[in-house]
Amino acid sequence: MPRPSNTAERRAQIARALLKVMAERGYEGASIGAIAAAAHLAPGLVHYHFESKREILLAAVALLVQEHADRIERRLAPAAGDPEAELRAFIDAHLRVGEGADPQALACWICVSGEALRDAEVQKAFAGALESAVNRLAAIARRGARERVFSCARGDVDAAAAAIVATIQGYFVLAATARDLIPPGSAADATWAMASGLFGLSSATRKASR
Repeated sequence: MPRPSNTAERRAQIARALLKVMAERGYEGASIGAIAAAAHLAPGLVHYHFESKREILLAAVALLVQEHADRIERRLAPAAGDPEAELRAFIDAHLRVGEGADPQALACWICVSGEALRDAEVQKAFAGALESAVNRLAAIARRGARERVFSCARGDVDAAAAAIVATIQGYFVLAATARDLIPPGSAADATWAMASGLFGLSSATRKASR
């Protein structure tokens, strides 16, 4: 694989700096000066690589989405293709606190969701990331149905996958705006209980998976 160009590396460095600042101050508080300082670059060099802060945001969203997808695949790998274990790993990767948690990425994702309501290009990137998550989960569910691990009907798979991803996004919003409403450590287990019902896992299987 060819080594990334200096321009690509510099752009990634600046995009990561925006993510760092955005996690602390929000998008509105992420000035070019603050981004440059976080990247340890002169503001003029930031302007050389990006025409606007919005352009940096789009690059940062792409970086955030790719790193999240890579993190999910790493969490799914130990399941070795077992649909039930993959379903649990998918949920835990998003909602289980502790090892592997990324508060900065979560804070940035919430900021991006807000910008998606105001900017069509950001909305397109945000929707694409959610679509990928739904499709990844639906693929796990379809394999589980074929292997008779799940008993959900084929036509219900996409709706169930969308419901789980919507629940995860709802928890993200609650965590950012009203964290006290979420009993500590409950998000992953509550979502797992919901997924167990939607995908048709037996009560015995649910208990054994805890």
